[in-house]
Amino acid sequence: MKTQPLRLSNFNTFDSLTPTAMITYIKTSIKYILTIIVAFHISLTFSQTVRSTGEAQVRMEDNMTYTETREYAEELAKINAIENAFGTYTEQQMDMTIKDGKTSYNIIGSTKVRGGWIKTLDIKFTEDFKTEKNNNETVNVKYITCNIKGLVRKSLPKAKLDYEILNHPDIHSRTTSFYHEEQLYVFFKSPVKGWLSIFLEDDNAVYRLLPYVNMRDEYQSGVSVKSDTDYLFFSPDDNSFLGNYVDEQLILSLKQDVEYNYIYIVFSEDEFAKPTLDGVTKVDGRILPKQLTSNKFQQWLSDNRATSEKFQDIKIKISIDQKDY
Repeated sequence: MKTQPLRLSNFNTFDSLTPTAMITYIKTSIKYILTIIVAFHISLTFSQTVRSTGEAQVRMEDNMTYTETREYAEELAKINAIENAFGTYTEQQMDMTIKDGKTSYNIIGSTKVRGGWIKTLDIKFTEDFKTEKNNNETVNVKYITCNIKGLVRKSLPKAKLDYEILNHPDIHSRTTSFYHEEQLYVFFKSPVKGWLSIFLEDDNAVYRLLPYVNMRDEYQSGVSVKSDTDYLFFSPDDNSFLGNYVDEQLILSLKQDVEYNYIYIVFSEDEFAKPTLDGVTKVDGRILPKQLTSNKFQQWLSDNRATSEKFQDIKIKISIDQKDY
């Protein structure tokens, strides 16, 4: 016997459905509604994302390295691109609110902006010299200009996170200046529950410091943190994840001059998948955490920023110097 497709119009009333047909109809309806909701959420997320361009020129000061000048120019160019797309931020604007522990602005460097940088599409640096007078002397001063194009998204309310980089297991020891082989600690607190991961980037690779190396599989993408709870990571005396061994992290540098690294604090209210990592390695008797290349790490950050407005990555620059004995 030929059967007809299941449609509500095939029945005079919903009550005329058989139990099996009723269950099938309900399941189909739920899947359809969920599909619409997910599609709407994705559409809303991407509707806030636009392309923008920015430009910035930075004077290379005597106390700045070439790399620092380029990084600063890139940072200012990103700010310029976000401001070109969404306008500038001032303390008096009423739409910059803090509600339920959430803010609707981002901070790049020390500048508040009304949007977030999602992904770099193109970047170009140019250098030129300008003749300037200094103490009645004519000198050539180098300027670096950065032109950047990328995807930016208008800021939506998200958790305002508290964090500190420390060199002692004490909140008052906050610092971004370390000596070689000095201990690293990270204080963290969030107004909402979520998932957290911490990375360190040097000239060679990006290393995942948290979750700890030997944590159980349930923590491999990120550790779950509770709301309004103080956490002190990398301190064996403050282990919030019982049954998991705490990795004590030393900040290392083999350079004679000052070395600069970056710490990334990655947080989301939604669980996220970790990037693909290379295994733990041992160098000169020291165990190095799981790692990946800088390019792959930045791509992973960009992908997560693009798909979730609740995903946050905070970049903190630290310096490492040799001790004077």
